Amino acid sequence: MEQRDRSSRVGWFTLSVVLGVMALGIIPPFKMFGMLTERVDILSELRPESAAGEEAEEYIADIERLELELATMIVDSVAIVDTLPELPTARYEWIVEQAAMRERRALRSDEFRIDTTKQVIAIEDFDTLEHGKFDRFIQKLANGEDVRIAFMGDSFIEGDILTSDFRAIMQEQFGGRGVGFVACDIPFVTVRKSVKRSSTGWTAYSVMKPKSLPERVKDKFFVSGYVAEGKAGATTRWSATDVFSTLDSCSRARVLLYSRDSSSVVVEVNDTLRQSFDIEGADMLRELYVEAPVSSLRVKVDRGEVICYGASLEGQGGVVVDNFSVRSNNGHAIFGTSAKINRQADDMLGYDLVVLQYGLNIMQKGQRGYSNYRDQLRDMIAYAERCFPNAAIMVMGVSDRWVKSEETSKYEPIGSVNALSSYQRAAADSTKVAFWSTAKAMEKLGGMPKFVANGWAAKDYTHINFYGGKRIAEELAEAIISEVYALVVEREQEAARLEQLERERREALERQLQAQIDSVLPIIEGVQLTITE
Repeated sequence: MEQRDRSSRVGWFTLSVVLGVMALGIIPPFKMFGMLTERVDILSELRPESAAGEEAEEYIADIERLELELATMIVDSVAIVDTLPELPTARYEWIVEQAAMRERRALRSDEFRIDTTKQVIAIEDFDTLEHGKFDRFIQKLANGEDVRIAFMGDSFIEGDILTSDFRAIMQEQFGGRGVGFVACDIPFVTVRKSVKRSSTGWTAYSVMKPKSLPERVKDKFFVSGYVAEGKAGATTRWSATDVFSTLDSCSRARVLLYSRDSSSVVVEVNDTLRQSFDIEGADMLRELYVEAPVSSLRVKVDRGEVICYGASLEGQGGVVVDNFSVRSNNGHAIFGTSAKINRQADDMLGYDLVVLQYGLNIMQKGQRGYSNYRDQLRDMIAYAERCFPNAAIMVMGVSDRWVKSEETSKYEPIGSVNALSSYQRAAADSTKVAFWSTAKAMEKLGGMPKFVANGWAAKDYTHINFYGGKRIAEELAEAIISEVYALVVEREQEAARLEQLERERREALERQLQAQIDSVLPIIEGVQLTITE
């Protein structure tokens, strides 16, 4: 009887716990002891994970195809070298005015604009090598060397949100000019305050719509996510703006295009200087390289048909930041880009850091399990590492997000930011790349409610604007600059230590020499006295 009563009490206790937890799942978030609670969802791990962007067509990771494509590149290159005296021209140059080379030298600690007392959301580098790729990226900045950063993301950075301010801060600290890469044309209207673009005569395609792509362009995508196909008359003009101090006074421009058959392209600088390029047909990426003071650049197809990716307006040396935002992309679209094109572009441009900013669109209210996306992110990282073998990879964690409650019509935490961020961090950890928490940076600044209240984010409590992007950019740039500053200080301290050791060594030698002289002097004086007598 006593055993039956005990079992009954256990059963009632278990039932009350379950009912209590289920009740917590329907109670809206509330504040307790100054802390905001979230809904409890005990079934979140059992629910199927949401699709990454239902309105977009999905790509599936095909690492074997990637490896085969890269291997074929090597075989083709060897075959061409063995059978032909010359390779097709990959780079066409037009030197109007030789740009002055930027001085490369190691930075000093007193050259940094940094508040050492300020809390920094640190970058976590999971690379276990003593001198890993992210370490090399930091070292290049400390040495005053040129670096190029590819910022790959979704609508969170569309229009150069976040990246425009990040670029300006990095260029002001480490040198560099220009907006970097800008697409030739895209299949929808968008505005970037960091650059002006006008185009006509092109047919633009997005990597996000693979089923609607013509066969001739399906395997021609760069990680920029867009290609523009144009015949004679197709024209694009890019011009610098002055919204940031480092955007104008560019000293070079680079146009990336593909021309299977022979074609002719006219490049115009500052609406005055013109140069025609006759391009021989070849199955490879081509670069039109212009060195001149550049405030505007115009490209026009004069003959034939080309695929134009875009142009980069930049300075000679310093930091270049390319914004590769693709709307509705959760990162999976990288699998639809060409490993061959990506590797050829990397050979031309030379990336030192690739930032992967994705995940905002896949968050679901209360969702805790994101193992499928973690595995997909691992494949994205592997793909990026093979396309850009010399670049460090950094995963940028998902941002804070709130959603409207059906019960109260008030905004509340989506309840899955920390969960998704932890899965992104786990993907970075397991692949030995770097990770930076956007959510922690936003939390430091007050979270999404503070962003909306300050006018830093839209009232959908999801998308930041340029003001919010500036705040996050400052946090990210500060994390990188702090790493460089720490290295520079460490070098200076080590140099000072070695200098002190050298000084002590010289002083010891001088003392030793003086002691020897002092010990010999009496003998010499005695000899002199004897001779005198």
